[in-house]
Formats: sequence, structure tokens, C-alpha cells
Amino acid sequence: MDYKKQRALIRSRLDNKEAVKNFLENNVGIDVTRNGFFKVREDDKTPSCKINLDGSCHDFGSGSYFKDIVSLLFDGYAAFSSLPSTMEWVCLKLDIEWERNDG
Repeated sequence: MDYKKQRALIRSRLDNKEAVKNFLENNVGIDVTRNGFFKVREDDKTPSCKINLDGSCHDFGSGSYFKDIVSLLFDGYAAFSSLPSTMEWVCLKLDIEWERNDG
């Protein structure tokens, strides 16, 4: 499995603000404002993370920068136990072929 190639393919599909907004709303269940703001932490009173024009995200609350949806889900939300499992799930949602390599 060429993880760099897979990640580049993921980035190419989610390379703009609207695509990331739609992905978050439709696949993750995150409410995103019209301006591209959303909450990263459940205890946030107001959305502090913003989707940039290139599809990356900046969390003004913590100062964190997420270069793509994979880093947002893995590093920001800690939604998956490993980076490969995060990438596999995103690939499944984007209908990108994922080659399993179980050893």
C-alpha cells in the first residue's frame, strides 16, 4: 500500500472548502456553518475550527492546523485508533479503492 499516493488521492477529492463541508456534514455528522466554521470539541460553546479555501482546517481554539480530512479526523477528533484505519474509512466514503495488507 502506497500511503502517500492514497493520501494525495484523498486530498485531490477534498481540495476545497465546499467538498470538505459536504464530507463533514454527510459522512461524519458535523454541523458546519455557512462560513465554514464547526466545533472540534463537544464542550465548545461556539465553533472555533474553520475550513480554509484549500480544504485544510484551522482550529483557532487550540491553534492546531489540519492539512487534510485525514489529519482532522485522526489528530483533531481522535476518531480512529490508527492513521491507516482513518485513511481506509475516508477512502471507503469517497469510493477510492483501498488495498488491504494484513500481513
